[in-house]
Amino acid sequence: MFIRAAITLAVVVAFTSWAAEYEVEGKIRQSIVQVNSITQEYSCDFTIYVRDCSWLIKTIDHDGNGTIWQREVGSTNGMEIYESNVRLDPAGPAKQGTENDDRTKTITSGARTSKLPGQCFISGNSIPVELLDKGVNGHLWLMFASQCYWGNLNTNWLTPVYDWHASVGANPKGKVAAEWELMGGPGSLPLQVRYLGEWGQTNGLYRVTGTNSVQGILIPSGFVFEESHVGALQSNGVIHGMTVRKRVEADVTSAKAVCSRQSLIPVLESGTVIVDWRLKEPTSVNSVPSYIMRHSGKWPSVEEAKAILKAAQQSQDSFGQIRLAQLHHTPVLVVLMCAFLLGPLGIYFVWRRSGKNAGKP
Repeated sequence: MFIRAAITLAVVVAFTSWAAEYEVEGKIRQSIVQVNSITQEYSCDFTIYVRDCSWLIKTIDHDGNGTIWQREVGSTNGMEIYESNVRLDPAGPAKQGTENDDRTKTITSGARTSKLPGQCFISGNSIPVELLDKGVNGHLWLMFASQCYWGNLNTNWLTPVYDWHASVGANPKGKVAAEWELMGGPGSLPLQVRYLGEWGQTNGLYRVTGTNSVQGILIPSGFVFEESHVGALQSNGVIHGMTVRKRVEADVTSAKAVCSRQSLIPVLESGTVIVDWRLKEPTSVNSVPSYIMRHSGKWPSVEEAKAILKAAQQSQDSFGQIRLAQLHHTPVLVVLMCAFLLGPLGIYFVWRRSGKNAGKP
């Protein structure tokens, strides 16, 4: 009886120590072998904010063309994920700004904050699986912010966080068998996670490369992930053609037992286009409802979002249905701005050419 009580107390103490707050900064690098055998390399800086079961992941990504993207993905209720994508003006020397009223640090040029229009997304998922293969939020969430996830599991069939096929835009109910080991029992972060394939082979493997202890909280100091693709199972039981398709490495540069963000939901700017997966009809295959938020601050509930979308459609002030192929690739505001700017110019050139042709015999 005493032993059982001691074990129960140990579990409670372990969970309580994890039900705290911390903040992690670092850099993540990813290489993906494409279908044409060309390897694509991606990297970005990250900051992860955790308070109890709430979390927010911020990444800063330089796309190689001089454009800087700031992305924030966060959840506070374990049921909805909020995402904000902001393009930062690369003009002039960039330096870190300061936080104000829970607004995330942004890149500034001189005294001018240089945020440019982007997109926001809301999904009804509890796990941040990316829409794009190159996304890194699933990796970062699993290894640095999933401590509350493991205690609620009653199955070994898990969502493969590294696979866009399990995203909200594809099959969010997709599961695969998995095995895992946690750092300190229930309520702690994973030490290793193995996602298994059809024949029990390891298709995806996360493993911690070291740990940091921040006031008694164990946090990875880095991790490595590899996704393997395999061929057919041969008659002798050997799997043919196993190759590494995706490899991820993350290194932590700072870990502290404090969360400097008061709100772990991304800041919502006025005039932002929101693509709302919560409103997507089950029978709709290729489109997702979207609308413009006229006021900054509070993200809309499902009921509020439906009212905003209905009012926008009635006033013809809505982007309507956003094609899935456009998500993350071409921000809606940029497309509309180009149309407004280039449309009159095109009409002008057509008019001039028509005038010239009219004067010819």
